[in-house]
Amino acid sequence: MTQCTPQRFADVEYRVEDEVAIVTMSYAPVNGLGLGVRRGLVAAFEAARRDARVRAIVLNGSGRGFSAGGDIREFGTSAAAAAPALSLHVHPVIEASDKPVVAAIHGFAIGGGLETALVCHYRLVADSAQIGLPECKLGVIPLSGTQRLPRVLGLAKSIEFILGAQILRASAFRGTALFDRIVEGDEQHILRLAIELAREKIGSASLPLIRRWPLPDRDPVSVLAEARSRLTCSEAIESECLNAIAAAAESADFDAGMAAARAIYDRLVSSDEVSTQRDRFFKSRQKGSAA
Repeated sequence: MTQCTPQRFADVEYRVEDEVAIVTMSYAPVNGLGLGVRRGLVAAFEAARRDARVRAIVLNGSGRGFSAGGDIREFGTSAAAAAPALSLHVHPVIEASDKPVVAAIHGFAIGGGLETALVCHYRLVADSAQIGLPECKLGVIPLSGTQRLPRVLGLAKSIEFILGAQILRASAFRGTALFDRIVEGDEQHILRLAIELAREKIGSASLPLIRRWPLPDRDPVSVLAEARSRLTCSEAIESECLNAIAAAAESADFDAGMAAARAIYDRLVSSDEVSTQRDRFFKSRQKGSAA
């Protein structure tokens, strides 16, 4: 086995093992997607693209899990909006890789963490990992998740999952297209299996991108109409989230759906309601810490 000296790009570690680059988010405690991680991911994937030795890439997270999404320490600060942004800059760099990218998920993939896994070509996950897109609790939407998740789960399951801010074990998604492999094991075992999968995919004629997948729903109009009929006037955030999910079905293509979802996201982020929801979230965390 040939290994190269590890490098560090901001809050991301990079090493090459034989023909596989291992890109590891390393930002305690939960690999939040702060500015350092975002910068590190762009730099690491650019390094893998340029490295002639690298023929496949594995993306994972160190410590407790893959990534818990947005860094709550940056909420309301300039760093949260600083480039590179997750969906505008980081995700396109990962998707553009002409070398197979495998997400190796243990512990959790929450919010932006799950959205980042969805831009990888393949996803291998521990059956016990916690999976969720709970942004509705913060008064916003899982921006790219509203467009990619319906393409793998269908509209009805995605609506229930996202509007309910559910967090489920990965094993709950057996039989769906969300994960390519659901396996047992700890962080190191998951990484080993992901490296093996990455090697299997070297030389693939085409790499699967969820953004190119059609929705699996036969009658999206009826699914959306039923979901809208269940919402009440008090569920404003849920209604906005549903509108973003609907854009995946009602838009001409993925980019148009993303543009519609982004307009909703930008409007929500700048609203007073989001500030109120965020304050409630922090207060609930403080109470939990004090308990």
